[in-house]
Amino acid sequence: MTEDERIEAALANYGLGAVQKIHHHSGTAAKTWRVATDRGDWLLRTRGSRTASDELIAFDHGLRAHLVNNGIPTAEPVRTRTGQGFTRVAGHAMEVYALHSGHTIGRADLLQVGAAAQMLAAFHRAGRDYLADPPPVAQYRTLGLDTASARMESPHLLTLVYDRLSREAGKRFAKAQSVAKRWLARLRQELPDEVYYGLPQTMTHGDFTLANLLFSDGGSVCGVFDFDWSRRAPRIRDVADGMFFVAGQRRTPLIAANIWSLTEAVELSTDRCATWLESYQQGNPLSPAELAAVPLALAARWLSVRIEGAAKVAPEDRLRFTFGNLAAPLEWLEEQGGF
Repeated sequence: MTEDERIEAALANYGLGAVQKIHHHSGTAAKTWRVATDRGDWLLRTRGSRTASDELIAFDHGLRAHLVNNGIPTAEPVRTRTGQGFTRVAGHAMEVYALHSGHTIGRADLLQVGAAAQMLAAFHRAGRDYLADPPPVAQYRTLGLDTASARMESPHLLTLVYDRLSREAGKRFAKAQSVAKRWLARLRQELPDEVYYGLPQTMTHGDFTLANLLFSDGGSVCGVFDFDWSRRAPRIRDVADGMFFVAGQRRTPLIAANIWSLTEAVELSTDRCATWLESYQQGNPLSPAELAAVPLALAARWLSVRIEGAAKVAPEDRLRFTFGNLAAPLEWLEEQGGF
């Protein structure tokens, strides 16, 4: 079945009206299309293969309902003609959402950085009493590591993957390999499971980046989406994620449908990181132990993002994707000596 046929088959299961226009909206491996009909505008979303089981979809939809009930600006799925929250077409789980107001941004100014941090704090407050949790996930399966883990960015699993990729790279990308090895050793020593899970936990977003946020014309966050990687975890994971992918200064405007753009090595700066942390803590103060762990969580997230994204590029580009400009943000963290 072609992509166009799959889109047509999925839309046939909904009563959205007569289709007028369809175009690619965002996403790489799991794509989203914008659909205009005579009844309105919609998003048709393909769930990623790792999050497409009935169990994970039920978790996602339950979380969305919980967030909406707690004032977080997100959306619940449109129901099919038979009352389901999704449909399966040719092995793909597909969902429809009413198009939300607001717009994505290619870069965040300081006002938007602060607004996003405040929204993350509100998300974490809302998620504290949502106790459901998805099963462990084999996060690096597409790169040949089939081990499932409840801890995203597990230092042990990251080390296994980087060791293998370093052997493949040989003497190429020597600096990046050295920096990665240094940080992986720190993660294993300074943020082992007993320390990591001892930090305050909540329901985390799991992918708190500009690609998953909508902003109003006034700079506030008016939409939060994509909970494929949400799970109960220490809140510093999201704090570090946003510090890098929202507060980090992008070199080029974000292109949400391009994995190279999504995982660009941003420039970190003390003023933007401070704005992020101060704005988050207005609604959710962090403990000294959490603040001390943020650089480690950021490094873990950055190291993992480059591996996850490598599965979405051509095999001959994977080493360049993983190691290219990997070192710069990690060296900046080392220069700061923590926060």
